[in-house]
Amino acid sequence: MAPGAETQSQTIEEYVETIHRFSGRPEGASTTGLAKHLGVRPATVSGMLKRLAELGLITYRRYRHIALTEKGERLAHDVIKRHRLMERLLTDVLKVPLAEAHEEACRLEHAVSPGVAARLAEALGSPKSCPHGHPVDASSKDDTIPLPDAPTDRPLTIARLEDETAEVVRYLADRGLLPGRKVTLREVEPLSATVVIEAGGKRHTLGYQLAASIRVGRPKRRGKG
Repeated sequence: MAPGAETQSQTIEEYVETIHRFSGRPEGASTTGLAKHLGVRPATVSGMLKRLAELGLITYRRYRHIALTEKGERLAHDVIKRHRLMERLLTDVLKVPLAEAHEEACRLEHAVSPGVAARLAEALGSPKSCPHGHPVDASSKDDTIPLPDAPTDRPLTIARLEDETAEVVRYLADRGLLPGRKVTLREVEPLSATVVIEAGGKRHTLGYQLAASIRVGRPKRRGKG
């Protein structure tokens, strides 16, 4: 593949992956949101969206939300799988700190072919999730809820971290609030926009936005007494 074509292919993958991530948010994917996230001008995004539509990867009408087609979803799932396997390789084998894994995986995901990704998954023991707790198979059913939406005073398990930026992951890692950790939601304070949780006998006060980016396993309903 010529250098220019390779760069174009990586850009397409980056856009499709980002649109997939945004599609899970209430506001969906928009030109403005993509431009801010990718650090480019809205005009640049508009040009790429037209290209993606021509390739049959998205449906797109100006000033409306962008949606992936079935072809676009398949590509997004493939890129996401490569990304999350690379995160596993980085943290589990190369011992890269979790806070650095996401950015490193972003650089490496485009260099791995689906065939190599399959071999990598096998070598890693076919992991079901990335170290941030996201399923390697992006089409997996989501049975988690935001931490503030969980019932109080019930045992909970952190399932995944939605915000994978280095500073946030480092902050949570320093407090031991990573996937797999048992926690209990104690208080949700709407007026102060804070959430109080307990983990290992210690209480932590988190900002509401940060707490909402932490997903926990959906607790089972209590049986009737």
